[in-house]
Amino acid sequence: MPRSGTPPEDGLVHVVVCGGTPAEWAAMSAGDWEERFEVIARGVSDVGARWVTVFPHHSGSGGVVSSSDSLEQVPGVTRNMLHGIVRHVWSKGPGVSVVVDQSPDGHARFARVVDALRCENPSFDEEGLSRALSAPVEVQADLVLILGPPDVLPTSLVWELAYSELVFLDITWSQLQAGHLEMAIDDFNRRHRRFGGLDS
Repeated sequence: MPRSGTPPEDGLVHVVVCGGTPAEWAAMSAGDWEERFEVIARGVSDVGARWVTVFPHHSGSGGVVSSSDSLEQVPGVTRNMLHGIVRHVWSKGPGVSVVVDQSPDGHARFARVVDALRCENPSFDEEGLSRALSAPVEVQADLVLILGPPDVLPTSLVWELAYSELVFLDITWSQLQAGHLEMAIDDFNRRHRRFGGLDS
């Protein structure tokens, strides 16, 4: 299966960062979010990535849903409802845009997007589903950086794990620094990408 909007082989266009819980995110102030966006943008700026999508790792105890109040107070953040999912997009100039998707349950997010697509276009195909799940980003993730123990897959990701290169860092959401992203990108650049396939 081809990847929708596959970037040139030498380009890293879309990075996913998966870390923290909705409760941790809800405790963040607008200043905390702005600082986190700057860290993420610095971490990917040298490779020319245009998009970073951020997901919580899992729901945490009690399944607390993150509040978007502090996110919406950050300069440069816009709120978008796309295919049944609320996403916040931070942009600062023509460089990197960071998309925040607060869905801690990837299966539920996948189902909501499929239901929305059925209403919009009952004959949607796999490429249309891929675009809807990645929106507003136009390509699937090249690299997924998962913060936390390497033996625990995040509950927030389903689709993104299929064709992306995975890098695990055993750090918390609050510990994420630009250098961690740079290290993950260096690891990504040393790999031979198979897009879900196997070496022959």
